[in-house]
Amino acid sequence: MMEWLSDRLPVPEILACEREEGVLYLLMSKLKGEMLCAHIYLCRPELLTELLAEGLKLLWSVDPSGCPCAHATNQKLKLAESRVENGLSAREGVRAPERLLAWLKTHQPAERPAFTHGDCCLPNLFTDGKKITGFLDLGACGIADPYQDIALAYRSLRDNLCGKYGGIPQPGADPERLFQKLDIVPDRKRLRYYLLLDELL
Repeated sequence: MMEWLSDRLPVPEILACEREEGVLYLLMSKLKGEMLCAHIYLCRPELLTELLAEGLKLLWSVDPSGCPCAHATNQKLKLAESRVENGLSAREGVRAPERLLAWLKTHQPAERPAFTHGDCCLPNLFTDGKKITGFLDLGACGIADPYQDIALAYRSLRDNLCGKYGGIPQPGADPERLFQKLDIVPDRKRLRYYLLLDELL
């Protein structure tokens, strides 16, 4: 994905890639700027939200034609099923992964394929404070429903602004403004679906 994206988005350059005794080693260039979850941006929620929206729009501007990876919801459900069967899921707090998986299978929304990051959380987007300067953690990139990114981006923004990951809570910060910056009316059912699906991946 990094090779395919090299002339499409700001991503690290692959400097070396070697496999030895079953372990894959990757050396890549450093991205410019800082993560969106850096304190300097968490303290400026309006700017942070604007930059996150810019990142999402950049991702969706990529023409998915010829993309080597696809992550359709059906594929994600198969992975989730495998994880549940092998006791590898789920995130802390999911008490009945089998029931959740069954619900996800019966409530699967129709997809609108686009190019997506797959794990569009604040630590995976870099900025210089004016624009998005890079994307990291590209293993889940590929063709999928854009709500895959919207849901995780919204959750990451919300949780970081409330101090969930050790940061300083930002009273009055409104993660709902992300939807305004994206010029969309959020589909709450799709948001909920992709957040719940992520609990099993």
